[in-house]
Amino acid sequence: MRISNRWTDGRLPLCLVSFLAGTITTSVPDLALGASAGNQDGSDELQEIVVTAERRESTVLKTPISITAISGEDLQAQGLTRLEDVAAEVPGISMKQFAPGQTEYEMRGLPSSGGSSATVGMYVNDVPFATSANSLVGKEAIDPDLFDLQRIEILRGPQGTLYGAGSMGGTIRLITAPGDVKKFAAASQLGISQTEHGGTNWGVSAMVNFPVVNEVLAVRLVATDKYSPGFIDRIVASPFPIGPTGACGWPTCTRGNVTAAPVVARSDNYNWDRLLNGRVSVRFTPTDELTVDLLAMSQRISLGGFPQADVTSVGVKQLAYYQPQNINDDIRDYVDLYSLNVNYDLSFATLTSTTAKWEHHSVMAGDDTEVQQNLINYFYGDPRFLPTVYDNSDYIEQFSEEVRLTSRGESALQWVTGLFYSNFESEQQQYIAAPGLAYLSAGGAAGNPKGVTYASYLPYIQKQYALFAEGSYRFANALKLTVGVRGFKYSANQHVETFGIFTQTGNLTPTLAATSASASGATPKVNLSYQATENINWYAQISKGFRPGGANQPAPISLCGTTGPLSYAPDSIWDYEVGEKARMLGGALQINADVYYIRWNHVQQQLTLTCSYPFQDNIGTAESFGPELELSAKLNRYFDLSVAGTTTTSRITSVEPSLLGNTIGATERLGPGVPILNIPKYTLSTALNMTYPLTDRYKLTGRLSETTTGKFYDIDYYVKQLPGYTFVDLRMGLAAGGWSTYLYVNNIADKIAELSIDTHSWSSPVPGYQRAVVNQPRTVGIDFDYKF
Repeated sequence: MRISNRWTDGRLPLCLVSFLAGTITTSVPDLALGASAGNQDGSDELQEIVVTAERRESTVLKTPISITAISGEDLQAQGLTRLEDVAAEVPGISMKQFAPGQTEYEMRGLPSSGGSSATVGMYVNDVPFATSANSLVGKEAIDPDLFDLQRIEILRGPQGTLYGAGSMGGTIRLITAPGDVKKFAAASQLGISQTEHGGTNWGVSAMVNFPVVNEVLAVRLVATDKYSPGFIDRIVASPFPIGPTGACGWPTCTRGNVTAAPVVARSDNYNWDRLLNGRVSVRFTPTDELTVDLLAMSQRISLGGFPQADVTSVGVKQLAYYQPQNINDDIRDYVDLYSLNVNYDLSFATLTSTTAKWEHHSVMAGDDTEVQQNLINYFYGDPRFLPTVYDNSDYIEQFSEEVRLTSRGESALQWVTGLFYSNFESEQQQYIAAPGLAYLSAGGAAGNPKGVTYASYLPYIQKQYALFAEGSYRFANALKLTVGVRGFKYSANQHVETFGIFTQTGNLTPTLAATSASASGATPKVNLSYQATENINWYAQISKGFRPGGANQPAPISLCGTTGPLSYAPDSIWDYEVGEKARMLGGALQINADVYYIRWNHVQQQLTLTCSYPFQDNIGTAESFGPELELSAKLNRYFDLSVAGTTTTSRITSVEPSLLGNTIGATERLGPGVPILNIPKYTLSTALNMTYPLTDRYKLTGRLSETTTGKFYDIDYYVKQLPGYTFVDLRMGLAAGGWSTYLYVNNIADKIAELSIDTHSWSSPVPGYQRAVVNQPRTVGIDFDYKF
């Protein structure tokens, strides 16, 4: 299950350095900067971005749903290179962060921590990315580098009609730049930075687009290579202290003073990461009516360790964690995508076919010694810290096909209809072993010589079929009624195979279980909008979202007193919202705002048995509501201001009584009025942007931004309220023609925050200690961009 430790060198490829240095210093004619969002062009008016959220071209203002769009040019100018950076500045989104490539996104108070599916859909162009049905690292789908994206669209609220079951809380669409058949283009980007308590980070990206046959065939190549040396120290202490009494009285296990224990090994800046990303886009336009787009994308993320710091007995500000054995981590995340998109103009409508196949493989291995010592000490009275390695593999692949017809023209009646099919396969494997514990096996050590404490094999297959249609009719050019519905059917099969000391048999004899489920239904949508003027749009919407159910691993009765529930049912929401979009003062001010209320039925949530076994179940009902606001204003020709924020009330309204007896923290987690986990009470982002012409050729740009996240609740073994935090960034740039240079300071105040605590072990939560995922400390850097 281990993968060779490639890409750990950390040296910048000299060929790419030479290429970028040459392009940056080459003299070329002045060219327009091309920022499309209106914040970098020095004009008196905010510019709008064309979006395709409703499967046809429109602007944000004229699209009557809650949507945020950011152009590729603005992503580059603002230094937003990861999706987490974007999400922090968009209202209505929250994140459960684990590591690069391991971020779970939530919208409107609907966390993805429970169930077998995420609540937020992720799309690359028209390709849906699902998440692992059993992954212990969260419901992350894909976390690509954002270089050379055409734009990002973030759709809030259920998108069940056009985007399906995985978009209960909203949808994130990453639109890549297609091949350009008319002209040659190229771009490059080089970044170097220094992180407090860390080292030198670097990144290099390049794009080249060339027409092979003018106006008929073009190829676009994109490549990115980024490295960060990390900032968390891993410290091995031995003998490792287990608490003041030298014993573990569950659930009152405590750590001793690890800072006073002898240090036998130390690895500074342990959580290094390396990202490699490549895309090939081919556009073929043999006739005016036919456009064919091929996309191949591959991404590799490798990490030395997770960005976690010890909370217990150390404190996250120390940026370190302690462990009893010198066992290295090994973490890899691979994504490969292949898609074929065909558009044909039938005069009255556009026929679109999207065929895609993708694979996502995450593997990790790391030290699990302290977790196993907590469990073994309590259940079997053995206090030793025996070397224990945890291995996990999550493999996913999906084939999908969507065919749709979209009406053309400017008539009062507009419509889109289509068919969707997907075959999703997920396979998770876990393996935890300590040879010194073989004697604890049922029947003795002979039947389990490697001391397997827990192992599982969990294949899962889900097939989905859907028929969808959405139509709108505009009355008197001002009032528009949109009605849509998606009829769906799915079937799922889950196989469970577990063995080891902490399983039903207590040895290598497997415990087998299998469940299957199927369901069909419909997710309707009704939207009424009123275009009062060319610059004011009001709308109201009612829509439904849906997630399928799934299966659990059976817990060992001998230790837990119960197997736990073996399956859980689907959940669904009804979303009610009203909103407005307005451009005022001659286009110098834009305000987009909405208010929503969500009713959540049969809520899927992750819980934990008192013996530390996690499981999924339907806990009852919940509600979520709040306002969302985005404001952009041109203060004058040189400065503009943007503000985005939301307050979210997300709470349980009723609970299944059967869950209150054998669940950790039942009274903390499962009472009416108890907040839903991982949802901040509020978020706020503010940015002041400047574009100042120094001469006819040179422009000075600047950006001062802050993002604030309110307090929220999280859980590992116990529920804990995590404090809110604020990050402030500063970015200054100089641009002329096709080149630009940016100096920046991220996290000016060097704030270290707890982003998540549900991370310290990928096997079982234990009460003995706690770790938190933390953010990157203050980072100072410089970016060089060039395009022609």
